[in-house]
Amino acid sequence: MKELLKKHYGIDVLDFFSIGQWQGFKTKRNIGFIAAVSHIDHKELYELYEMSRYLLMTNERKAASFLLTVNGDLTAEHNGTRYAVFQIPQQTKRLNITSLGKELSFFHEVGRRLPFTPVHSNRIGQWRNLWARRIDQMEQFWSIQIASKPHHAFDKLFIESFPYYLGLGENAIQYLADTELDDRPLPVDSGTICHQRFTREIWENAFSLPVDFVFDHGGRDIAECLRYDFLTGRQTIDELFLAEYDRASPLSSFFWRLVFSRLLFPVHYFECVENYYLEEEEERDSLQFQMEKILQTSSQYEQFLSSFSSMIYLRKKQIVLPALTWL
Repeated sequence: MKELLKKHYGIDVLDFFSIGQWQGFKTKRNIGFIAAVSHIDHKELYELYEMSRYLLMTNERKAASFLLTVNGDLTAEHNGTRYAVFQIPQQTKRLNITSLGKELSFFHEVGRRLPFTPVHSNRIGQWRNLWARRIDQMEQFWSIQIASKPHHAFDKLFIESFPYYLGLGENAIQYLADTELDDRPLPVDSGTICHQRFTREIWENAFSLPVDFVFDHGGRDIAECLRYDFLTGRQTIDELFLAEYDRASPLSSFFWRLVFSRLLFPVHYFECVENYYLEEEEERDSLQFQMEKILQTSSQYEQFLSSFSSMIYLRKKQIVLPALTWL
């Protein structure tokens, strides 16, 4: 990586470090991060660049800035992989969060005022098609696995559990379809800058890497935050977080129903399976442990979903989320 940074960016690196999934580096004056972006289309990457510039201009969040190459490009190639480099101010510190719901609401409000409408990084209205495609692909892979003899314990776990999660995913798609037919969005449902997978830890960082951005419905961040809470041991809904967000930006029934439909779709299961079969052999043990935990807590996750629906009814009596009889 030193060669990449020196050759394409003219940067002399003092040291490398890691924060989560990101590789960082230090120079005499700044801190930066490197991210592989071969999976991101050039046009989408340019939209992420424009989002980060907009956030920097508004001072709403300390978004990392793209560092252009010596040739003025957004990316540089090294050993067959495209990379983007981001610059962080040296004085950056982790933030003290006083009200996660309120702060996220304000961030989304700023994102709704983005002066252009993204095309390539836009996921508004695409959830159903994306979920259906994901289900179809995994169902085909599942059929192949059944036809061949399972070689590992994970194979057996996947073969036995997939029908349940297939049903869960299909319920989410139908629930979302009903929402789009029966309800109508309000201004709060407009597209905004969101995160691929929002967590409290991401928000506590004093910076955001633009490659983590996506233009979507704000319910995406709320749902993924609640899902992450559950997966990391919190099995009750964080009502304070939701109340703070709702107080800052009163939410529509359409918004609440999109949050619920996203929670209903078991993306954590799909990602675990996908990651397992894409990883090298030595990296698979942790994913098998993750799969076992997902399956062991499936009943608790159903209760988690049910408690969300009940909580919305108790807090917002004028909003009734359509019931799922099996919850």
